[in-house]
Amino acid sequence: MIRFIKLREEHLEQVLEWRTQEDVTKFMNTDIEKNMDKQREWFRRISNSGTDAYWIIEIKEKPVGVISLNNMDHVNKRTSWGFYIGEEKYRLYGGIIPPYFYNYIFSKFEFHKITAEVMEGNNNVIKLNLMHGYRMVGVYKDHILKNGSYFDLNLLELLKDDWLKLNKFQKYVCEFEE
Repeated sequence: MIRFIKLREEHLEQVLEWRTQEDVTKFMNTDIEKNMDKQREWFRRISNSGTDAYWIIEIKEKPVGVISLNNMDHVNKRTSWGFYIGEEKYRLYGGIIPPYFYNYIFSKFEFHKITAEVMEGNNNVIKLNLMHGYRMVGVYKDHILKNGSYFDLNLLELLKDDWLKLNKFQKYVCEFEE
């Protein structure tokens, strides 16, 4: 039912459409222009990066969003991540997407820790992360400037051992295209 497809150039137009929707971009650290040339430039940059990996989230064979690993540090076995669901009617799946992702990355990449940055006001994502075993490690005050206002950035981390101790999400395994 859920699978993760490696991000390809053919997805860029749809990703740009999702990423520039007001209800998606309001909780993103950056705002972007609706510009395909810049989108292709971004894609070239992340495709050549050794520290980033992006997938399209598919639910029932329909592309619905994007999930990524960022700042992968294989020496210290840590990474950060992010995701969004661009198709509004599929947002109710947002709570079950992360367990599939954690099970994959903690086994495939053998990371010790994953970190998340969640913008002030995105309370549902903070609650979700805490439910998945994250701990709040700090807040960057007035860290993001959007639309003339500063917003705090909440910093969270999840250790592999804490994820495995939950033991209630281990059945969430699906296909990840590599």
